[in-house]
This record gives sequence, structure tokens and C-alpha cells, in this order.
Amino acid sequence: MNTGDNRMKTAILSLALSFVFLGASSASAESEDMLQLAEEKQCLSCHARDDETPRAPGFNSIAAKYAGGEMRGYLVEVVMTGGEDHWGSATMPESGERAEVSEEEAEQLVDWILSKHQE
Repeated sequence: MNTGDNRMKTAILSLALSFVFLGASSASAESEDMLQLAEEKQCLSCHARDDETPRAPGFNSIAAKYAGGEMRGYLVEVVMTGGEDHWGSATMPESGERAEVSEEEAEQLVDWILSKHQE
């Protein structure tokens, strides 16, 4: 093998690894953005990213229960309006009792939570 072939393989490998790391970095940044949105909307006051919270189900439990996304619309509505009777005896504060969540924000949060089932 000549030096030119080795340089070409090295360049291709470097480029491929760059895309892998950029993708991971992008996913991490997106996750941080969603975590910040969840904090701003007071979701983390009751919910946790894991299942270590007594007040409300953790995001992982929600993702597991609603895996498949068939209930996405329902979950978006729950995030926007709150209420009760959607998870045992846990009651989610109604919209007037917590930070307002727009439909777009609710969709983003629900998609992020549901994606946790795949992690």
C-alpha cells in the first residue's frame, strides 16, 4: 500500500468519526435544551428523569407506559392542562397552578420523554 492510500483511508475514517461525534454532540445539546425547558415549565418539581421521585412518575416510567406513541396526543393534552386520573392517584397541577405550557412546548416535551424508552 502506498502513502496516498493510507492518507485517503485516514481522511475517510476521520470524516466518519467526525459525523458520529457531531451527531452525539447534537443529541446531547438537544437533550440539554429539553431538560432546560422541563425545568422552566416546572416539570422537574414533581417528575424526575429517572424513577427516584415520590410525587409523580419519572420520565422513564412514563416513556415505558406509553411506548409506541399511540397516546402522544393525550399526553400533550395532559402536559398542557394537568389534571388527575391519568396515573394512579398522582394529580398534575392544572395550568393555572404552574407555568403555562404551549402546545408546541408540550409536543416537544412529550416527544423527548417518549424517546427515553429507546435509550
